Amino acid sequence: MDVSAEAGLNFVHQFCDSRIANIVQSNGAGVAVLDYDNDGWMDLYFTNSGPLDGVTHHPPGTRREPNRLYRNLGNGKFEDVTVKAGVAGAGYGLGVAAGDYDGDGYTDLYLANVGPNILYRNKGDGTFEDVTAKARVGDKGCGISAVFFDADGDGKLDLFVANYLTFDPDYKLYFNPDGYPGPLAYKGELNVLYRNKGDGTFEDVSERSGVQIKGHRAMSVAVADLDLDGDFDLYLCNDATPNIYLLNDGKGHFTDAALKAGVAFNALGEAAGSMTAAVGDCNGDRWPDILVSRLGYGSLYCGKNGQVFDDRMMVSGLGELTAQFVGWGCNFIDFDNDGDQDVFVAIGDAHHMVGWESLLLENDGNGNFTNAREKGGAFFDAKLRGRGSVTLDFNNDGRMDLLMTGIADRPFLLENRRASGQWLTLHLEGTQSNREGSGAHIKVTAGGREFFAQARPQSAFLGQSDPRIHFGLGTADRVDAIEIRWPAGGVQTLRDVKAGQIVKIKEP
Repeated sequence: MDVSAEAGLNFVHQFCDSRIANIVQSNGAGVAVLDYDNDGWMDLYFTNSGPLDGVTHHPPGTRREPNRLYRNLGNGKFEDVTVKAGVAGAGYGLGVAAGDYDGDGYTDLYLANVGPNILYRNKGDGTFEDVTAKARVGDKGCGISAVFFDADGDGKLDLFVANYLTFDPDYKLYFNPDGYPGPLAYKGELNVLYRNKGDGTFEDVSERSGVQIKGHRAMSVAVADLDLDGDFDLYLCNDATPNIYLLNDGKGHFTDAALKAGVAFNALGEAAGSMTAAVGDCNGDRWPDILVSRLGYGSLYCGKNGQVFDDRMMVSGLGELTAQFVGWGCNFIDFDNDGDQDVFVAIGDAHHMVGWESLLLENDGNGNFTNAREKGGAFFDAKLRGRGSVTLDFNNDGRMDLLMTGIADRPFLLENRRASGQWLTLHLEGTQSNREGSGAHIKVTAGGREFFAQARPQSAFLGQSDPRIHFGLGTADRVDAIEIRWPAGGVQTLRDVKAGQIVKIKEP
């Protein structure tokens, strides 16, 4: 059920045009889910676009509307604290990442803009400070996605920035009378990796780390330990060029293994415009799978051993369900708490200001999907201009909710009132490892079943989902064991834990 209005989310994406006139405008607004004040309730930060000379067609003197930070009041409502927090932002905003880069216990924000990016350090008193210049992370490219993660295993969160393309407003050599030039009309931009030095500053290690591969136009980045070797890998969705699978050697050096692993192209051999990748185990074999939303046929890359993937988009039923649409945000979400990963896809036209229905697709537990529109409610009949999407539990009731952003529209906060299964949510706090426990591997045993997850940045299209780890448990009302393998190497086990609660676990 859409509860945006009653929740007090009055943000509207400032579009500054009457039509989608170019490829930069087509992307929409981003959102990050974070608990910036550590009160146990998930807050929301929205990026805004606004006017940009050469990109938008706006009247002279048009004022940029701010990004928005909404504090969760814990009663189903949010309070706009943008001014108080000092996070209005600047420039043409697209993506946003959240993470505690300085390890002080408070979540910071990084804004990926068309133009200089911005790093906001959370001061812990409800306000933020712009430390971009001091931290040396003000990349001036066409930033579209970013993520904090520990690339080199030193316990500090590094920063990856995915850049899109160099837009030229004077380019006219194309034939598309009702559209605009595609991505290959413009020069691609190199991605950036900043190494966290631990003193509040970062070092640009992009070239020597292997993350800079020429000729691509990134749309998003996903972080996960895809080969289960104990370090974080990167999966990059690119627009009209092959996707990239950057395998980490454990020391922060990356090698593109996409072609060998079978995750560079879709099943038709196309490098169709890829928007984002959702990572999760959709078929219960314990290996991470990658769902890619595209302009064209998407992909469901099912992992075998971390080295090779099979594209099961058509066999799973997802191909038939999604092929006619342009998928932007996509997420794995256990919407019914039955213990398997269902799918949400935000749908929107890439060239016109027309709406389409979003998709809720139910998993049978073996990685086969059917349309669950009727279970999703009236929202899934509405034709909207969907773009970003994130998963969250905004009211802490153990039922995973959804939030979708649009282009030139308000956000849609969808409260889950259907899930009936049992659940468990984990909030990790590292001590020897990074503060967020990012990189931990978790096994939950309950009701005769084993569930696996990774603590990792929950990257999404233009944003980031709820950082806590949620397990749907089906009918199990107790958890036999929770086993956590922390990034620093320690193993922690909790036994006989009651289901239906959020458990905060501190690394011993």
